[in-house]
Amino acid sequence: RRAMPSFYAERERLCPLAILSLPGRVSYINFLFPLFLLLSIAGLIRGWRSRERKRPVLVAVGVLGLFLTSYYPVTWLVAQPLESGYEMNPIPQESAQALVVLSGGAYTPVPDRPYTSPQRQTYDRSRHTAWLYKNWKALPVLACGGGPYAEPLAIAMHEVLVAEGVPPDKIWLETRSMSTYENAVYGCEILRRHGISQIVLVDEARFLPRAVACFRKQGMKVIPAAFNFNHLYWEADDFLPGSRAIQMNGELLHEYLGLVWYR
Repeated sequence: RRAMPSFYAERERLCPLAILSLPGRVSYINFLFPLFLLLSIAGLIRGWRSRERKRPVLVAVGVLGLFLTSYYPVTWLVAQPLESGYEMNPIPQESAQALVVLSGGAYTPVPDRPYTSPQRQTYDRSRHTAWLYKNWKALPVLACGGGPYAEPLAIAMHEVLVAEGVPPDKIWLETRSMSTYENAVYGCEILRRHGISQIVLVDEARFLPRAVACFRKQGMKVIPAAFNFNHLYWEADDFLPGSRAIQMNGELLHEYLGLVWYR
């Protein structure tokens, strides 16, 4: 079984039905999308074999596009150029002076939850950084994240880091950035004030190429700490078309376009 962060494991224990919504698990609704797609393919084949001269070319392209963008093995292949350059060993192989973690997203305050809450990527990155702090080296941690929220994302990251065992006096906050580029610009200003020139940069493997390039552009020596690689497992969720692949493909497209734009 795939390991889950403690937060999600506790959520499963307290509410068994909540597991149906977790990524990487098969839920009842996961079968509806491939079922409807299969019906569309059947209708397409029937239309293509009809005696009418007009072939449903646009429909064929649309159905094929839906299949490719929702089929996880295709997603896994698309992710390889971004991820293949990094080792899966969670322990950095070089020394550094600080750990740097970048924010992902957050849930903005709403009436029934009047505070900013970190989304899954922000939580996972912060927790992985805390794991490195406890299991590798107790280095200072720089949490980078501003964002268009009531409070900077770095503050929510600070709460996760502290809850996971990083002492508050070991955490520095960068709260002005609105993008990966600004993470590097404003983050390196803080690092240089503390005499830091070599860092471990924590991020999901697919996001690291652009993030590493940004920090190196600012003159920082960067040791990548890649995690959350894309893997293929012999599970229905990996081989049935579904929303997980669609979301992941959106992130991958963002990264490829970002690499071109930043260059």
